[in-house]
Amino acid sequence: MMDTEILELLEDIGRTSTARLSPAVLLAGDTAQERRQSVLGTIRGTVLPRRLEFTAANGDCLAIEVNSSRITDVFRDSTGDVPDFETEPRDEMAGRLAQLVSDIAAAPGPLELISKRPETAMEADDVGITYSEVETACAGIDLPEEPRVAIVPDVPEEVTKDAPAEDTGAASRFYENAAAFAKGRALFDGQSGEDLKFDGICAPGQPAHPDQDILHRFARDLAGWDVDTNGALSRPQLVVFRPSGGQGTGLALLRDGQQTAAALHDARKLGAVVNLWKSFKGVAE
Repeated sequence: MMDTEILELLEDIGRTSTARLSPAVLLAGDTAQERRQSVLGTIRGTVLPRRLEFTAANGDCLAIEVNSSRITDVFRDSTGDVPDFETEPRDEMAGRLAQLVSDIAAAPGPLELISKRPETAMEADDVGITYSEVETACAGIDLPEEPRVAIVPDVPEEVTKDAPAEDTGAASRFYENAAAFAKGRALFDGQSGEDLKFDGICAPGQPAHPDQDILHRFARDLAGWDVDTNGALSRPQLVVFRPSGGQGTGLALLRDGQQTAAALHDARKLGAVVNLWKSFKGVAE
């Protein structure tokens, strides 16, 4: 490689690189199967002793110790069912570990990874369970299909006359409760787009404050969506926009037929949006 090519390469790296504000990295995978492969690939690629912490969007966490592509200990699992490396048979251990890996992969994405130095030195007899043993056991564990829409329930094939009535107070309640996780909030009339309330970075004078023209056009677009669906979608409705790659700021909208609430939030706090939505509808993930 010529000197000029090296300089151009370094210049390109400097131009496209961004500072990491958190020790966490996002693992690739839009589906549970892809996320499981990413977890297994991380284990396989870990040569020196490390403590790996995998955290899903809903807060589920799996913390394991890995050395030379072997799992040597489990520190934390959201189910509390931590295996005992000293007493359990090796084949059962491989199955238990495969289930833990599958459970964290099946949790809502994106999946974050933090790699730390082990807090204590490893014992010489900590041979652990190999990557290959866990991968083989994973092959026998089915993973759930990913929903076509991340949060919103599937539209029923047939709409009956007994469809739930619109919850006309849901947007206002969503606006109030979103204060726990949102960087900015907005509440506006669902028909005209007339602004009602703003808070955080959406407040007047703040960088994400929408002007009245944008809200009018947005309300018209949502009304057009209602026309396109021919009334097939019941309310309240949750609409989620996620940034590409799972990093950055996400947008959650809740519509109740009269008003629309919007919440700008860190993409990693998608689990908080899910939990709030469940409190309104009681839907399963």
